[in-house]
This record gives sequence, C-alpha cells and structure tokens, in this order.
Amino acid sequence: MDDKNDGDQNSSNVVDIALILSNEKYDTSKQDHESGPTRRFENLPHVPHDVKMLKKMLRRYIITSVVDVDDIPNAVDELIEECKNKKCKIGRVHFHFSGHGVHNAKIYLTPEDEKKMSDDERHSAMKTKTRLTKTPVGECMVGSSGTLYSVHDLKHKLLELKPTTITITLDCCRSDSRSGVATRGQSKELEVIMMKENIAIDQEDQEKIVVLYGAMDGHSTLDSHSFTKELSKVTDEGRINIPILDLDSKVNESWSKNDSPVAKTQRCKADILKVGDNWKHFHWPNNPVVDTEPLNETKTKKRNASEVEEEKLSKKAK
Repeated sequence: MDDKNDGDQNSSNVVDIALILSNEKYDTSKQDHESGPTRRFENLPHVPHDVKMLKKMLRRYIITSVVDVDDIPNAVDELIEECKNKKCKIGRVHFHFSGHGVHNAKIYLTPEDEKKMSDDERHSAMKTKTRLTKTPVGECMVGSSGTLYSVHDLKHKLLELKPTTITITLDCCRSDSRSGVATRGQSKELEVIMMKENIAIDQEDQEKIVVLYGAMDGHSTLDSHSFTKELSKVTDEGRINIPILDLDSKVNESWSKNDSPVAKTQRCKADILKVGDNWKHFHWPNNPVVDTEPLNETKTKKRNASEVEEEKLSKKAK
C-alpha cells in the first residue's frame, strides 16, 4: 500500500522527498532462497509506530510510504520513475527502512541461475569450477518474504535522482548470517563462486551520502526500542534540527540513559565521508530556517508609538 504526503514544501522548484519502507509482517511460507532455507523472520509489531514517528519528523518532505514490501528495488524504481515523469529537481532525498536486516555472507546457486547460463558460460564453469550468483552480499534489507536488497545497490539507485544530498536511516539488525564453508562432492579441487559485482560509487557521489545504521555491525536491535523511536525522541518529533555530524552521538547518548538495561546497550553508527566542512552546516531532518528579513516596520512603528505615549503620560504626571 502506498501512502503519499506532499509535506510543507516551499514555492521553489527544488523539492525534498522521502521514501519510507516498513515491513511489519514477514511471510515465511514464501521464503525466498536468497535468505536461506533455514532462516525465518518474525513479525515486527512496533514497525507501524516507526512510520508515524518518521512522518512527523519528515513533515517538510514529500513522503511516499509503502508497507510490507517484498520487492524493495521495485519500490525504489517506482519513486525514481515518478520523479522523472514530474521532472522534479531534487534537493534532499531521505530513505528509511524499518524491518529485518542482515549482513549477508551466504551464497546460493539455484537451478534458475544454471538455466540462464549460456553454453559458453556453462562450459567455462565446468572447466574452471567457477559459478555465478546474483545473491546480494554485505549489508542487506530483507523483503517481506525474505528477498534481500543490498544497501550498496540502494545507493546507486538513489543517485539516479541526482539529488543534492542523500540520507539513509536503516532501523534493522546487522547480524551476520555467515555459515560454515561447505564442499560440493568429493573433489579436492576448490570450486569458486563469483559474487554479484558491486559497482564502485564515484567519489563525488560518495561525498553526498550519509547512512545511519540503527545497530552496530554484527548486533541485533530491539523492535520495542527502535532506532526510529530514539531519533524521534532526540529531535522532538522533528522540531529540533540536529547537525548530521552529531546525530549518531545524540541518539547513542539518549539510549545510554534509557531505563531499560537492554536498550542501554544499543548503539547506532554513521557512515559518512567527510571532506573539509562538506557536512558542517547540514542538519537533520531539516536545516534551521534563517530569518533574513528586515525588522518588521509595523512592529517598529507600534513600538515607537507606544514609547511616545509613555512619554506623554510621564509629562502629564509631572
């Protein structure tokens, strides 16, 4: 289900947009092979609360919200296509995901992958004992039926919008899914798996992307004490704009003072490429509005008139 909110945009042609994906329900009956035959993801009942808090914090953005998404890349593609059709000039892009996440290190070869191989590829694979896979690896978001989508691929897609800046908040676990290395057959020769290629992101583009991870690498996070909940708390539901360079520190400090002994141990991390002062003046969720207008003349006149009246009364008293 898609939910649109036009936000409080100004009259300029530049717009700030946000895409909120929230997965509360996970259908294990449609378990995708990418996430593994033995892995099962529980439902996350607190995720809808995350969405409500995000919408308040991002009320000045044009928001697209989608719930229980399995095909995450398709949801991103639809937003990109819509912006291109409207010929929007994008300022800020914020992407948020609430749901399960993994640091994927499992590689799966499926019959479908084998069938898609050309004769040359099949011959080369038999000769070199090399197999190809499209399984995403590294930091991944988990779709509602277990399909994985890597954060690296997400960055590439969001850059297609040609925005000024990109901020990403991932309110999900970062637990390692690595398993033992298994051998195939009795051969003593090693069989190599060529993983899905991670295309490098240009330096200039890297410098305008910030990713805020809701958990430390290898750690899980509580559904009831979500990263989004703490973001909402430290920003006072988006009314306080915090320097992006201080945001992770503020959230971690807030967690450290939590009464829950489990929440006390939660920490978030920021992935940000700093070059000089490139992020020094950037605040989240918005930059503070600077009042550059001259002093209101009407107020000045009223103030002066009041002073004159006081002088008259003072003279009469004398």
